[in-house]
Amino acid sequence: MSGRLTEGRRRMTRILRHLTTGAIALTLVLGLGHVSAANAQDVDDGAAITARVHGTFQDKTGGLGVLSGDMLVAGFDVRSGTLTAIGTIVGSLADSSGNILGLVKHELALPVANVASTCNQLRMDLAGADADVLNTLVHFDAQLAGFDSRDGAIPKALRVLCDTGHLLRGKPTPAAVAEALNSVVAGIRPVKER
Repeated sequence: MSGRLTEGRRRMTRILRHLTTGAIALTLVLGLGHVSAANAQDVDDGAAITARVHGTFQDKTGGLGVLSGDMLVAGFDVRSGTLTAIGTIVGSLADSSGNILGLVKHELALPVANVASTCNQLRMDLAGADADVLNTLVHFDAQLAGFDSRDGAIPKALRVLCDTGHLLRGKPTPAAVAEALNSVVAGIRPVKER
């Protein structure tokens, strides 16, 4: 009987050892994943003023196709007296059946309104517009674009966001707003190491 008890203890010890080793491995994987996620936030290589964009078009069957993607704003300009965001849309174009017609990487300029800035956040309305994308006339819906300096561990572009907020308290010209917003774009752009 003591032989069976000893064999049972050995088997239980092996099982506990395997469970402990598995628990340690799982803890390390989860812990390192958390560290990697935190480091990814600190390595801010994708900081940008962004908007989720949605557009529609009439496809070859008469149905409603869609373009969905993200717009990364690269700068601002004044066109025909209107503040305008210039950026690149990255996404895909699909017909009404859901078939992908093509991947999109297309420059787009959209009128801007209702710009607001605090020392932490920037937001603006992008107007709806029509544009030719992959030889298809797409109507883009109005969107909200913005940037949150609190993403990651270190606030980005704090000074230029504060300066922009201060400027917007007055009645600035579209050119002055474009200049301030271009300073924000430059302030959040990652510095490339050589």
